[in-house]
Amino acid sequence: MDVLSEVLRVIRLSGVVYFRGLFTGPWSIISSSPYGLPAKMKPGAESITFFHIVTAGNCFIGCGKYPPVEIQKGDVIVLARADQHVLTSDPNLKPIPIKDIFVPPADGQIAALEYGGGGDETRFICGYLHSDQRFGPLMDAMPALLCVRVRTGALILESFPGKERPATSTTLEQKADWWQAAIAHLISEASAPARGNRAVLARLSELLFMEVLQWQLAVTEHAHGGWLAGLNDPQIGRALSLLHADPARAWTVEELAQRAATSRSAFAKRFVNLVGDTPMQYLTNWRMHLARHFLADKKLSLAEIAIRIGYDSEATFNRAFRREVGSPPAKWRQAKAALSPRQAR
Repeated sequence: MDVLSEVLRVIRLSGVVYFRGLFTGPWSIISSSPYGLPAKMKPGAESITFFHIVTAGNCFIGCGKYPPVEIQKGDVIVLARADQHVLTSDPNLKPIPIKDIFVPPADGQIAALEYGGGGDETRFICGYLHSDQRFGPLMDAMPALLCVRVRTGALILESFPGKERPATSTTLEQKADWWQAAIAHLISEASAPARGNRAVLARLSELLFMEVLQWQLAVTEHAHGGWLAGLNDPQIGRALSLLHADPARAWTVEELAQRAATSRSAFAKRFVNLVGDTPMQYLTNWRMHLARHFLADKKLSLAEIAIRIGYDSEATFNRAFRREVGSPPAKWRQAKAALSPRQAR
């Protein structure tokens, strides 16, 4: 079971190129607070990931307690949890909120934003990825800030994880040519609007983000913990694959430990240390993600959904969904359906 692909399928990841920015020195802006931001950016969304592509010039980005990081033409910035951040020509300048200078276009087209004092130019293409559901284990395991650079023909992944942990830098061999070609294609599509290019930009954004996820998975160390580290762990990764391959099965910790070839106590402790939940709580949470995925499709009855995700009756499913999500499944489905067709898209 490809657990990462299954998660991305269920949470419905979608990409949007938001605006092209031209900033002239001196300038300094700060993003909005991430709290409540997903639903404001995309009605119905629960998770937002920002990305910025520097297409000309250079500037600095500040996020959390890390010193400002210089970024240059060709660099790609990914903020997995849409953490508040500052983009600036000079870290000593006081930033203004971006909401004070930018009004999103009503027609959903790619906007153009120009701001600054008329000096040296820095250009961006900015966008975001949104998903119907926030899969906490994945998003919380991602660094607060990622910078993808190409230097002397090599692709470099700089990770700023937050939580008082130091930044890391990893060189990924034989990746730079593909990455540069994909970024060039995205920039070209965003710079010359044409029929169908919003769909192309969406797919390109999603593809590039998935590639970054794969790279981050490859370099995540067990010592740092988190869901990605769990996927990399031979025993916990095996258990996660089993849970995602057959979530309706009446799994027990004992059976999972046996299938992972370790003792029950060692398995349970390692699962919590890496993933952050007990195996059974993780299974329950994933079942709720699946339930919401099925409910949004409007094709299955509540009884059918209950059986598909491992509950022996509709009543049992109702109680579990209400306890974990906060409302009965029928009410949740009605609220989802209340979105206008345009919002739902």
